[in-house]
Formats: sequence, C-alpha cells, structure tokens
Amino acid sequence: MNSALLQHIRRGLPVLVVACALMVAGCSDPGPAPQELVMGSTADTPSRVATAIYAGALRGAGAAVSDEHPVADYGGLLDQMDNRTVDLFPAWSGELLAQLDPGASVRTSEDVYDQLNQALPQGVSAGDATTVQNKPLVFVSSDLAATADIDELAECAALPAGLPLVTVEEPAPQTVSDLAGAGCAFGPARVMDAQAAVAEVAAGRAAGLFSALGVVADDAGLQGLDDGNDAMRAQDLVPIFRTAALSRTLFRAMNKVAGELTTADLTTMAAEVDGGAELSGVATRWLGEHSL
Repeated sequence: MNSALLQHIRRGLPVLVVACALMVAGCSDPGPAPQELVMGSTADTPSRVATAIYAGALRGAGAAVSDEHPVADYGGLLDQMDNRTVDLFPAWSGELLAQLDPGASVRTSEDVYDQLNQALPQGVSAGDATTVQNKPLVFVSSDLAATADIDELAECAALPAGLPLVTVEEPAPQTVSDLAGAGCAFGPARVMDAQAAVAEVAAGRAAGLFSALGVVADDAGLQGLDDGNDAMRAQDLVPIFRTAALSRTLFRAMNKVAGELTTADLTTMAAEVDGGAELSGVATRWLGEHSL
C-alpha cells in the first residue's frame, strides 16, 4: 500500500473511533425516561374510582402514570402538588372552594367553577367539570310532600317546623347554612346508617339529607325536593391538576372524561368497588365502554 495513503488512514483513525463511540452511545442511551404522573385522591370510594378513570384516560393518551396513589384531604393533596409529588386529583367543586375561599357566596355550577379557578394556587388549574354531581339532596316521604304540597327545596318552609333531619354523615357547615337560607326549619341533624335513615324518611318521621351519588331517589315512598333555585352550592366533580404536568394532548385526554362520566356511572362503579370488585377492573371496563 502507498505509504502516504497509509499515514493518512492512521491519522484519521482516532476521529473514526470517536465518531463510532458517539454513535454507539447515542443508540444505547434512550435518554431520560418520561416523567410519571402521580394521581391522588381523597379516601372515599367515588374519589378513588374517579382517580382510576383519569389515570386510565391519560395512559390511553400515551402518558406514563405511576402506580403510586397518595390519599389525603384536599389541603394535603394541594401541598403535595406544591411539592410536585401529586399531579392530579378529582375534587368536588363546592367543597374545595369552601376550603380555599370560605367567604365565597356563589351557588351555581358555573359560578362555583369560575371562582374555584380563581382561588386555586398558582400553577394549579381545574379541568373541565363533569356532569357528576354530589350536591346533597333533601328527601321527604311522598305522603308528606303531598300533604305540604311541595316538590321544591325553596318551598321547604311548608314542612312542619322542627322536623328531624336524618343523614348518613355529619353535614358540612355550609350545607346547614344553605338549608337555613332556603327557609328550612329542620331540627338538628341525626346521623344514622343508610337503611335506618331511609326508613325514617319513608315513614314521614323525618326529612333526609342524602348525597346525590346515593340511590335513595329510587326508593319507593321518597320524593326529592328539586333545587332549581340553587339554594345549595353546586358540588360538581372536576379534575384538579398541576398546570405544567400535562401536555396539550394529555390535557385534551383528561377533559374527554367530562363528556362521558355521569353521576349514575360513578354511583354504580363505587357501589361495585364497595361490594368487593377490583377498582382497576371496574375503571378499565368503563374506559373501554367509552373508548377512552
């Protein structure tokens, strides 16, 4: 081989070696793994189910979602968002607003949502509200409703003064205040198990204050009082998320849930989980049924 050509090849070898090393390194190193999103929730079953729904929708859009599932109250979840250890959690709009802005007086779904967005900490946003509602509803026996000639909450002053109010959990102070503002003159609330509470209401011995996620409205002999005047503050399910955590694609995927999830859906799924069904399986089935 020509000696000049051999020297030229030798001089070029270090450059070729470095270039090949860089190519190998580039092929073998995939770069940093995608940041896993962490979904949180409160401890109640509907919140846990909603979290699984949002997690599945985001996975379906290509997100890496952690199996970790922090559980805390709203204050704790917002603190974890501030520490970037939680990226999304579902919340009831009215409850969260009451914590962030105790002086808020808004009642309608739209006003509560707008004021909630203003009250959220910097870097935290609310996604599209679902149609899932958890506003407490007042029930009376059908006979009592007919005798008092009422079917709306705004007419509850026509009920006997001091009528006991039964419920399955201690009502929030905001709820008690809302009932008084609607003209209801109930006696002190008594907490009982669901079956006993429904029996008291059906017998006409009490009014009942039950979650909209329950199935009480389907029980024979009970009539719900319509709150068409928004005497009670709206409690709509909304996703609360770290604004920087979601790309535009993931933001759209999250908001697709709002157009599909209903109060009846969440009620049914929560009942299944409380009855022993596996949470992930219940959520996966619903996501498949809704092409999410």
